[in-house]
Parts: sequence; structure tokens; C-alpha cells
Amino acid sequence: MSVKILLRIAAIIMLFHGVGHTIGVATWQSLDGDVYRQIPQVVKSMQDAEFSFMGKDGATMAGFYSGFGYCGTIFLVFVAALLWVLAGWKSKSLTPLLWITAGSIVALAILEIIYFFPMAVAFCLISAALVVTSIILIHKCKSNYSEIFFT
Repeated sequence: MSVKILLRIAAIIMLFHGVGHTIGVATWQSLDGDVYRQIPQVVKSMQDAEFSFMGKDGATMAGFYSGFGYCGTIFLVFVAALLWVLAGWKSKSLTPLLWITAGSIVALAILEIIYFFPMAVAFCLISAALVVTSIILIHKCKSNYSEIFFT
């Protein structure tokens, strides 16, 4: 499989992760009380307790939670876009960017293992594996980059 295809698959997986993340952030305050018995009380507490923070009056933990969630979505979509663009490059010079991207995805996977759930971890680990596989293919190529990027 070509580097271009591997990186595009990784990009699509990260985009799916971003879409799922966005759905989770947009709906977390309306989780069904029958399924999640304690959550409505926790959500209400997060929404009701207002405080001032760095000059912003009326801040809530619910607002912070949503804001951090949307920040995470922006990162996931950025990574997807970056991988898509890098898939079109035909040069060994992109490998440092790929290593940084793979490392960031693995770091995100570690945080997701600690704080979130297996589906998110799987998205990250599969994407990181595809990126690392692409790096290995790039370094195995001796001369004609077209053969690994487009075949």
C-alpha cells in the first residue's frame, strides 16, 4: 500500500474521531438520566456553580468542559487535515513532521486511555500506526519516491 493511501486513511480515521468528539461535546449535557443515573445531578452542579475566572464573570465548569471539548475537536480536525496534506508530498523531508504528528497522536491516545474510552484510543492508535508505517516505507525507499507515494 502506498504512503499516500496510508496517510489518507489515517486522516479519515482522525476526522471520524473529530466528528465523534464533536457529537459527544455537543450532547454531553443532555445524557439520559435512566441510563446515567448520577450524570444529571453532576451536570446540573457543573452548570449552576458560577465563579469569576481571569476576568470572566459567570464562568462554569460546564462551560470549561464544553470549551475544552471543542478545543480537542479543533486539534483532531487539524491533525486530519495535516495528514491529508502531507499525503500529497513526495519527499523524505516530511518525516520529521510525520514523527511529530505520530507522537502527538500517541500522547493523545495515552490521555484517552487514562480519562476516556476504548473507541477513542483505538482511533488514535490505528492512525499512529499508519503514520509510523508510512515513515518506515519512506525510509526504505532508495530513489523513486513516486513508487511509494502513488502505487
